[in-house]
Amino acid sequence: MSDDAKLIAIDQLKIGMFIKLDLSWFEHSFPMSSFKITNQDQLNELHALKLKHVRYFPSKSDLLQVNAPSNPNVAGKSTTNNLPPTAQVFNNIIEAKRARFEKLTKQREELARCEAKFVEAATVVKGINKTIFSQPEQTIKEANKLVDSVAEIFLNSNDTVMHLIQQTGANEELYFHTLNVSVLAMMLASEMKCTEAQIKSVGLAALFHDLGKVNVPEKILNKTEALTKPEQNFFELHPQYGVEVGKKAGLPNIVLEVIESHHEHLDGSGYPKKLKADAIRMPTRIVTIANVYDNLCNHIDPNQSLTPHEALSTMYAHRRAQFDPAVMATMIKSLGVYPPGTIVRLSNEAIGLVMNVNIGKPLRPRVLVYDADIPKEDAIILDLAEEGSDLSISASIRPGLLPKAIFDYLNPRKRVNYYFDSSAKQSGNQSQAGKA
Repeated sequence: MSDDAKLIAIDQLKIGMFIKLDLSWFEHSFPMSSFKITNQDQLNELHALKLKHVRYFPSKSDLLQVNAPSNPNVAGKSTTNNLPPTAQVFNNIIEAKRARFEKLTKQREELARCEAKFVEAATVVKGINKTIFSQPEQTIKEANKLVDSVAEIFLNSNDTVMHLIQQTGANEELYFHTLNVSVLAMMLASEMKCTEAQIKSVGLAALFHDLGKVNVPEKILNKTEALTKPEQNFFELHPQYGVEVGKKAGLPNIVLEVIESHHEHLDGSGYPKKLKADAIRMPTRIVTIANVYDNLCNHIDPNQSLTPHEALSTMYAHRRAQFDPAVMATMIKSLGVYPPGTIVRLSNEAIGLVMNVNIGKPLRPRVLVYDADIPKEDAIILDLAEEGSDLSISASIRPGLLPKAIFDYLNPRKRVNYYFDSSAKQSGNQSQAGKA
């Protein structure tokens, strides 16, 4: 027990107190064993547990002062006369916890399915990069099939979900980046009510946007220190190289346009032609924002990578003039204030990792929660969209500020990968990763 904790008799519990139950997760119906009491129903359930005392934390409570005896023998009579029958309440508690467990199991199965489909998609992208020269027609056909499967998620469901993918292979950054940019760009196009043809066109263009990097030496692509001026000049030729390769392969003109211009910015600060405003068309504007976001989250030097929350904030606060305002607003609306991969503190003081965002409910994601009493392989996943207003996100936290035990438990990724799915359509796949 911490120095702050006090034992308090069950009849002295009040709304506003932060408490901890010395029970296993399966012995009560609450989302977590530590929480702040916010309503009478919670008090009723606590009485039904037949505990004599619970641990109370004054510093985490809303009450200014509560008589909380630390002596377990100092306890008044239980004030449960007006409560529902204890046996029925207890049965309800057991049933609620069983339902939570079944739901948690389904969520884990869903994540495993998403991760498997993400790997399949990344494998397709890897093949695309390797066969574009030798089998251009077949490569473009495979790329279109992948884009079609992704587009189906956005076109045929009202409940699209963006998942954080926890497991990825090593040394696949370029393929993950390409896939991430493509699916994020398609999400943006879909949310902006583009036509099916436009969504697919943007997705295909994003898949090939970095095609020209095949002609850039790996020592430049993989360099973690700042590039020298000659190296930067060489690197900035990759859009031109991409157009040359794309023309030989027979890629559509709109794809070639995005390849050439995906580093151009509305304020003229981009390259290679320093285009401005109307000289940059919407497909390029969409792919550019997805590309920049992914690069910020997944820098070639992991130590320079920003959290998803920081990446969005940086783009909006410091680079807003570079981007189309409508696309930027759509990005923020779709990813939410706390995109998947963000470490957050909940209103009950728990620390967690945002696992997914329900497109349309960006402030109520699913969160993988740290609980020292539960093995991390069995970690609780809370769906804030179903927990009610009593439980919410109160702040984001930089992973580097976490105590080691919490960091190791949540395992925030150096590389952030996303996958879009739909509960209505059990298909498709995506991700989020990249390179600065």
